[in-house]
Amino acid sequence: HPEPIAQHLGLLISTIQAGHWDVGLATDGDADRIGAVDAQGNFVDPHRIFALVLRYLLEKRELRGKVVRTVSTTRMIDRIAAQHGLELVETPVGFNHIADLMIANGVVMGGEESGGMSILGHIPEGDGVLLGLLLLEVMADAKAPLYELVADLLAQYGPAQYARTDMPLARPVEKKQMVQMLLDCAPSEIAGVSVEDVQTVDGVKYYLNDGSWLLIRPSGTEPVLRVYAEAPDDERVKALLGFGEEMALQ
Repeated sequence: HPEPIAQHLGLLISTIQAGHWDVGLATDGDADRIGAVDAQGNFVDPHRIFALVLRYLLEKRELRGKVVRTVSTTRMIDRIAAQHGLELVETPVGFNHIADLMIANGVVMGGEESGGMSILGHIPEGDGVLLGLLLLEVMADAKAPLYELVADLLAQYGPAQYARTDMPLARPVEKKQMVQMLLDCAPSEIAGVSVEDVQTVDGVKYYLNDGSWLLIRPSGTEPVLRVYAEAPDDERVKALLGFGEEMALQ
């Protein structure tokens, strides 16, 4: 599917459940992005795949280097990098930004929210097939089902829940103008939690003091405004997305 995410993978999910398979892997048409389904039929998003593979590369293969993620990707990556004393670099959305760093510097792994990822020693381009094989290696090494590995990951580096909404635009939005408007009305708190930092790497991203975040940015490929959020639980994510949608409408 052009976007291997949960709402597009109903057939894969039902096949995994009916056949009692261990895992299902999905890529987009040119296989540069990946999504997965565990044995219980749960969608495992690219954030968790990135985190599972990164942790494995650092702990089992003992690889070292910079860790690169896009602005819309989980901060679990930050926590994994910090625990191993590695530099974390945040880039705008788009694997080309990650690729530039992989070519120029020793990057152990780079990835983005949409499922594009690559590792040290491989091509500087998203490779869903490679990540699928690495995810299978992670499972085989641990001798554990994917859902248990995800639970262990969240216990160690979470909790972390994520969601994104896309708001169709009636007319194109000039990014600089939108960023300035959002900065002009930047809130001191969102959904009852204080904002500790605001960054404009790509769009406007609000970092909250409980570790959650909200990002608002226009898509670079479609006439939509994307609102992203990560928080410790689903209710907080919904609250952040609702706040972001209201801000975007204003």
